[in-house]
Amino acid sequence: MKDLIDFRKCAILLPVILFMIQDCSCVPQFTCPTREGDPLPDLPEAFSTNMRINYIKQQKSVDARQVVNTDGNRMTLELWADKRHVKYIQHGYQLLTIKYNSDSNPTCTVQKLHDLEHVLEEEDSGPSQILEEFSYVQHEYKSKFFISDVSVENGVIVKKWEACTRAPKINVSLSFTETSWKQGHTSALHKGKYLVSAEAQMNDDFMVILINNFDPVMPSDTEFQPPENVYCEGFRAEKKPPTIKNYFNYDSELISFESSEGIAPVVTHRSVYYDFPAGIARTDFYDALAEDQDLFSTVTAQSKSIIHDFNSGVQYELDPISGECTIDNFKATIGPINIKETGKSKMPGGLEFFSLNADKISYNGQFPTRGYMANVYTALVDVTQATTTKKYIYSWYFSTGRTQVVEKDVEKNVLLRMVASPVAVSKNKHFDFILFHRFMVTKGDMVYI
Repeated sequence: MKDLIDFRKCAILLPVILFMIQDCSCVPQFTCPTREGDPLPDLPEAFSTNMRINYIKQQKSVDARQVVNTDGNRMTLELWADKRHVKYIQHGYQLLTIKYNSDSNPTCTVQKLHDLEHVLEEEDSGPSQILEEFSYVQHEYKSKFFISDVSVENGVIVKKWEACTRAPKINVSLSFTETSWKQGHTSALHKGKYLVSAEAQMNDDFMVILINNFDPVMPSDTEFQPPENVYCEGFRAEKKPPTIKNYFNYDSELISFESSEGIAPVVTHRSVYYDFPAGIARTDFYDALAEDQDLFSTVTAQSKSIIHDFNSGVQYELDPISGECTIDNFKATIGPINIKETGKSKMPGGLEFFSLNADKISYNGQFPTRGYMANVYTALVDVTQATTTKKYIYSWYFSTGRTQVVEKDVEKNVLLRMVASPVAVSKNKHFDFILFHRFMVTKGDMVYI
């Protein structure tokens, strides 16, 4: 009977013991070795990888993606945690912090790295800033790492290196594959070991980083640029957009989204002939009814041509079907993106016509559009419609090389596209963009009437 009671006691205690063993092994264990051995393996000079960052005490996971180009002094870290989505871009001496919101445009701030005590914001650096301190030790204390263990992690045979530092007081481990282990992504430039996981401890806070989809290949330059429709004031501001002469003509297609998602956009077409030295501009509207936003408008023509004579301050409205001509004051849209002329006597020059006279224009980088590679510039522009002034983010797309706009006509730095998006966007998103066709810088051969 006594043996039976002892057995029952053991049976009761066994799950408790197993739970305690499991509880002790669920957090990283550090031995802080000091015996010298193989040095810590080098990471490739350029790579991209996905990560899952687990904070054990907080019971929280963060998904992340990191892209590195060491030679170019560029790096990105993109984080997703609950409803927070943020991307850090190190581009030379500048740090961009881009925050994505579900109901508005992304916001961007630009800072100088040497002015910052911490790179990551508090919400992203982990408890006790463990993620940022881990990164610092990994790069600055490489000689302090020593081999601590050979084990199996998720079926992969790994060697673990540890470093235990006092300033900052943190324990860090990095686990690498053996050289013989075959990766999903490989590169002839990197024949070494591949990082599998990392761990860190600060006081009673523990962090585990799981690495996957590690790709040791030079990433595209677009990885280190803000999106083409995001304005980052001060980013690469030294690169100026091309100048536009005061005489030009183009055909264009305007696409306007001004309803809730799922509603087809409004697409209209125009041709513009502009001659600032002569003081005359002509706009041919091929979809006049669709373009007129005035509910009480008397416009009935499917198409019309409007000529603005800035010398006399009047406009001529031509009906190409009936041949009728009406003389009136300035009141029609002449700008590229729904900017209404209000009767001002001063004719805008080429830069002002396209709002390229805006302050603090930033250079976002090169992006593909319409089959071309384009240099994209962005700025904040005040747009006044009726009595209301709103801030818009404008993006200008210029071709990167010489472009044939029509047969035998080749132009440099051709304006291919413009995008206008209001800074304050609600769920009923609204933005317009215009595609330019046959954009030519010409003078003296324009037809006005």
